[in-house]
Amino acid sequence: MQSPINLSPLKAQWSAVFSLFLGVTSLISAEFIPISLLTPIAKSLHITEGMAGQTVTAVGIFAVLSSLFLSSITGNINRRKVLLTLSLMLIIANILIAFAPNYILLLIGRSILGLCVGSFWSLSSAVTMQLVPKQNVSRALSVVYAGVSVATIISLPLASYLGNLIGWRSIFLYSALLAAIAFIWQFFSLPQLAPQTDSNFKNMILLLKQPWVSTGMLATIFSYGGYHIFFTYLRPFLQHTLSLPANTLSMLLLLFAIGNFIGTMIAGWIMHYYFKSAMIISHIIFFILAISLFSSSNNPATDSALVVAWGFMFGFLPVGWSTWIAITLANKSEMMGGLSVAAIQFAIGLAAAIGGSIYDHHGINGIFLISALIFIVALFLIQTSLTLLTHTTTNQLP
Repeated sequence: MQSPINLSPLKAQWSAVFSLFLGVTSLISAEFIPISLLTPIAKSLHITEGMAGQTVTAVGIFAVLSSLFLSSITGNINRRKVLLTLSLMLIIANILIAFAPNYILLLIGRSILGLCVGSFWSLSSAVTMQLVPKQNVSRALSVVYAGVSVATIISLPLASYLGNLIGWRSIFLYSALLAAIAFIWQFFSLPQLAPQTDSNFKNMILLLKQPWVSTGMLATIFSYGGYHIFFTYLRPFLQHTLSLPANTLSMLLLLFAIGNFIGTMIAGWIMHYYFKSAMIISHIIFFILAISLFSSSNNPATDSALVVAWGFMFGFLPVGWSTWIAITLANKSEMMGGLSVAAIQFAIGLAAAIGGSIYDHHGINGIFLISALIFIVALFLIQTSLTLLTHTTTNQLP
């Protein structure tokens, strides 16, 4: 007989929460490891760096599909079983990528990873709320999402440094090991977890029919797209354009990741008190950074500072869009979470696809220019969504 499902625990199950944190760390690090290893992967498989960047696109495409249709496909299946299955799939994906003899099998491995990414993020908030009492939900969610910052450090400076020593294939084997540890921890710590049947594709479509929601989702796509179109090709910029030696490159990626962590911490406080202003100003700063990189004379010191600032500002994107959902539609956060995951992963995949073509034909300056233009569109859409929200709801935004 199946164990009873705990809908409202009286005691926080922190071991289970930290097992999800490790799951996030392994998922996101696996997703973005190619960012720091784009050049060696391309060289090893005899493909262009633009083609190697499409492995990020593959993750995005399948993450979008899984985030939209997971609830309909899994139905009333216990979420513990779903999460454990996703962790097993993550192990398989990393091993397949590590031993991929050609580009096609590499894409297949990345596609499996995409299914894991989209599915996990769709469930993360609802699952976390079943692991702790109501008063501990915010703290538990912050623990889970901290995995993103740790993953940034793993996937950028650490992967870059170790990749130079042991090769990119070994990095993915270590990623598989991390996923295996997460699976074991989750197996012994996760309780039975109830599905939420009200979150389905049909209700998502009904929600999108509200103009301010659909405009906000479109703004999310442009917001993340503007960031990731450069982030995906960060390694080639540092290695080829700035000609940074391996040790300096790894150190800069570490500073980038630390800047991202600090930005995330600061953004939490700022967005709580000045949400509307912070959303607008942060995207203006991104536009200025993109134009500054486009206009620079490829001075390593100046451009390195701009790159670290780019990492710092990224902290405002996930915090900002999560705050938008919490303020406006907290009672439909699971559906909004699924839509948000789809929008973000679509943006990441599209940015990698468009960026790959632009990089191969117009170089890194083309990347900077298109990024700046994308942020201009994002600014317009954000302002439009906030205006529509004010006219159609009673929500008071800080």
